[in-house]
Amino acid sequence: MNQKTIKGLGLAAVALFLVGCNEINFSGLLNVTEPITFAGQDRVNVVVNPGQFNTKASIGKSGSKKVIKLEIANGAQPTKVELSFDKNINIGAAFTLTAAQIGQNFDMNGTMDTKVEKSPEYSRSEFCTYQMPQTVCRSAAKSAAQTASEEAVTGEAAKLDSSVVAQGSVPEASNPALVDTKGPQFNGPVPYAPTCHTQWITMNGYKYVRYYVETTTRDIKSDFVQAGRTLGSYSGLSVEHRDVYTYEGQCR
Repeated sequence: MNQKTIKGLGLAAVALFLVGCNEINFSGLLNVTEPITFAGQDRVNVVVNPGQFNTKASIGKSGSKKVIKLEIANGAQPTKVELSFDKNINIGAAFTLTAAQIGQNFDMNGTMDTKVEKSPEYSRSEFCTYQMPQTVCRSAAKSAAQTASEEAVTGEAAKLDSSVVAQGSVPEASNPALVDTKGPQFNGPVPYAPTCHTQWITMNGYKYVRYYVETTTRDIKSDFVQAGRTLGSYSGLSVEHRDVYTYEGQCR
């Protein structure tokens, strides 16, 4: 498959990412050679004894801090640790987080290699929604006076019709030239004008798109160092995919 690879993005790519709110998630292995004591919240320390443990790690932001989270599978329930440091400190191609910066009794020295691959361009139809105007009309409510007036007129008309039928005569039109004999006559009251307004409704549709898949791979390695001794090391991998659109057609 034809792919474009961009290397050497470590510092720039990670620094740009950490401006946002998303996390970089890693899966990897923590190798502990000497007990590591993590200073937790509320002055509760967490000790991880020597061994090799599957460990999930994430790097993200929380308010004015950047946060490294570790989930260490060293028992029936994983050990969870959070390391926070100033948001202006970048984790780049090569990094050092001192004990003072992360509030621990060890430093973290490491590297992060970032690689971005771009796939060929693809196309497909995607589900979408769009807004369409619709005119809605409703009849105005009648007042009590209007209803009473219409009922009175209808009653008088009924009396007149009965009187005419009883006498056996039919009244002539006052102006025969204006009488339309080609179609049915409307005998009811003149309808009142409805009130109308435009409202927007959501419609389902499809759109044609072209895109390529951007794959970002990050390989991180970090040592936990205390007074010149390496207490342990972590190695993790992160792979992320996202669709980058080059064309989006109209939704309909």
